Amino acid sequence: MPARSRRTFALLASFALVLGLTTAVGLATSAGAAPTLISQGKSVTASSTENAGTPASAAVDGNTGTRWSSAFSDPQWIQIDLGATATLSQVTLTWEAAYATAYQVQVAASGSGPWTTIYSTTTGTGGVQNLTVSGSGRYVRMNGTARATPYGYSLWEFQVYGEFTTPSCGSGNAALNRPATASSTENAGTPASAAVDGNTGTRWSSAFSDPQWLQVDLGSTQTVCQVVLAWEAAYATAYQVQVAASGSGPWTTIYSTTTGTGGTQTLTVNGSGRYIRVNGTARATAYGYSLWEFTVRTTGSTSSPSSSPSPSPTNGSFWGDTSTIP
Repeated sequence: MPARSRRTFALLASFALVLGLTTAVGLATSAGAAPTLISQGKSVTASSTENAGTPASAAVDGNTGTRWSSAFSDPQWIQIDLGATATLSQVTLTWEAAYATAYQVQVAASGSGPWTTIYSTTTGTGGVQNLTVSGSGRYVRMNGTARATPYGYSLWEFQVYGEFTTPSCGSGNAALNRPATASSTENAGTPASAAVDGNTGTRWSSAFSDPQWLQVDLGSTQTVCQVVLAWEAAYATAYQVQVAASGSGPWTTIYSTTTGTGGTQTLTVNGSGRYIRVNGTARATAYGYSLWEFTVRTTGSTSSPSSSPSPSPTNGSFWGDTSTIP
């Protein structure tokens, strides 16, 4: 190869290498900056609903096959209570065919306002709209002022991303070795206490019916920031994480899903209470609900009581009495 060609080739190769590294760094930075979804399963209200099959809660259930829809008039709104003040970075609106051409995204410290508009448009196009926003508040709403169709306003999902402006989440397990109760147990070998003993070789499992719950007394009112559910193969597809001041409720839902996938699920939540529970409403299998561990992290918690050694469970296996399986 002539000297000129070799120099040209070397320069091109160097340029390609630098471009590749720059692109890789850019992609890594973008991936690391993914926003946190903080609205799923939170309390939600609306100015109206079209019918009982399209409730406001359907817009925050994580299921794009369910939806909220309003009455066929202007204006209409849907409002989420995040449970605590949060700094928002993104809102994603997944519209059904009945979308808004004019609407505002607004935040407030109180559910009754006053409202601060952090996004506004009169040229909405429907579909999936990813909106970059900046603002803070406990309550977030979509306020529709002009419909694109003769129908109402309808959202498959209303997703809010950001960070809660509360103390950092602790690393300790507030549920470890705390008193635990359950709606039922499969047998004497799968008690409620096994889900909070720190041992991933023991588990709680319920009767083979819906609904079922597992509840932990944290001993005092705590601000819960994260829940980790280590499911056995008998997991929930639909469940809620709930908190309360009393063991008998009333319960406030801080996380909800109808599309649970089992395994180990790490959930970012925000809510306060002395009691916390997992309330299963739909099973993935013919068995009951079964958890190896129910871990609860709170703001400021840095250590946990000592626990038993933790042998690893066998993924996909069912332990216990299966003689009564339907």
